[in-house]
Amino acid sequence: MKKTMMIIALFVVLIFTVSSRSDRQPQAVKGFDAPQLTLTNCADSSEIELSGIKGRYLLVNFWAASDAESRITAHRFDRFKAATPDERLCLLQVNLDRSTRLFREIVRRDRLNAAQQFTVTARNESSVEHTFNLESGMQSYLIDPDGKIIAVNPSIETVAKAIES
Repeated sequence: MKKTMMIIALFVVLIFTVSSRSDRQPQAVKGFDAPQLTLTNCADSSEIELSGIKGRYLLVNFWAASDAESRITAHRFDRFKAATPDERLCLLQVNLDRSTRLFREIVRRDRLNAAQQFTVTARNESSVEHTFNLESGMQSYLIDPDGKIIAVNPSIETVAKAIES
């Protein structure tokens, strides 16, 4: 009887463990599909979903005014995209500043293309930091036309090689 109860208890624990793990959000990892993310455009307040952009390379760059390195990266990617008229590349610069006023001022001051500037929608704010591994700093992701992450924190050269192939 004790052995049967022990087996039942282990089975219940196993089922509970498996079911609790199925609710976890996928993380952005090279080689896997990009997690779902809905963004709001800075220029026209329209919403866009990562999963809705197929058939093009997608460069998603997270940045904040308080993070100097990510702000420089945003500027570099913006200039690269301006010099690369290739329509196979879509640049989404995702700002994580809490202040909309600060965000707009930095976009103006750094002369960033407002059409490529996005913020995270309110319904995604709580999970985006964990999902895109932003706890230890800002990240960039290069996503292929099929929606798979092919590079994390890619250099401009890596992005250029990807869209040329």
